Amino acid sequence: MTKEKKFSMESLQDRQTICKYLEALKDGFQDGRISLSHQDETLILEPGGLIQLSIKARKKDEEIQLSINFRWTDQD
Repeated sequence: MTKEKKFSMESLQDRQTICKYLEALKDGFQDGRISLSHQDETLILEPGGLIQLSIKARKKDEEIQLSINFRWTDQD
């Protein structure tokens, strides 16, 4: 049986705070352990092996969207 855990957080941040989040993700990938926490939600991820990276950007008039996605399979 598949057990699904989800984490979700959305907020407005300045560039300096975004950089801190990106730095924390970088450190998590280097350490092989990413801990995501917000209010009462926590999710621990352990990236290993090959990781699929997808980067997409879109600019329409004044609205810009940048998406960065990572996908991998747990290494048991």
